[in-house]
Amino acid sequence: MSEIKRVALVTGCGKRDGIGAAVARSLSSAGMNVVVTDIASTGVSDLHQPKRADDPDWRGVDSLVEELAGASGEASAVTGDVSDPAGVSSMVGHALDSFGRLDVLVNNAGAPFSMGHGDIEAIDPDEWDKVMAINLRGPFLMCRAAAPHMREKGFGRIVNVSSVAGRVGSKANAAYAASKAGVLALTQSLALDLGGQGITANSVLPGFILTSRSLSGMSKKLGQDDIDDETIARSTPQIPAGRAGTPEDVAGAVAFLASDAASYINGQSVIVDGGNVRL
Repeated sequence: MSEIKRVALVTGCGKRDGIGAAVARSLSSAGMNVVVTDIASTGVSDLHQPKRADDPDWRGVDSLVEELAGASGEASAVTGDVSDPAGVSSMVGHALDSFGRLDVLVNNAGAPFSMGHGDIEAIDPDEWDKVMAINLRGPFLMCRAAAPHMREKGFGRIVNVSSVAGRVGSKANAAYAASKAGVLALTQSLALDLGGQGITANSVLPGFILTSRSLSGMSKKLGQDDIDDETIARSTPQIPAGRAGTPEDVAGAVAFLASDAASYINGQSVIVDGGNVRL
């Protein structure tokens, strides 16, 4: 009897240097078939993206699928809005149509760091709502759509990408921090609801991870059109690990939580920040 390949759906994969793409690569290397998604092929374009983050040769999720073609699993791409039930249905349906099952869901898609950024009185209520729609409503809708198919197979791994900001807050970024705190509570509730059915739900909480998305946030915060290595070094918190994190650091934690080895880990929050926050 041939071994059944697990199928993973990862949201927010449009950037070459992003956490979503790194997670997709890691799960593909582990032998899974992977569906990669984003709201548009190349993801969300941040108005404050610095020049060093430009990547003109990258075609987003389509390029990622081509890259994964040589791995041990298959890959497919689909675009959709995680905050829209129709978009969510389309993405989950694409996974089922392409591979016949859905075993692993990684909710990574997120609002741009610069959206809803600022002191509390400066945050536009509409931007607050947009951040909540993407960062919290999105994971809820994705889990809601995926859970029945995981129940049917008696197996599932849900990994929600939250943030250390969801635990300790974030200066001038209340919308982001509040949305990520909501993801932690959602994850714990999912663990209670689904835990007896072979399904686990856990969160990873990245700290400072060097991506084009985080660079865009720095660009807006510092009012600079470009970000050089010296600026990054000055802006990086005093992390015990002595460096900023990489998307691969987060992907390693996600891949473990998505594996059989993590079958007895449920409802947990795994901080990936080099020791900066110690709980």
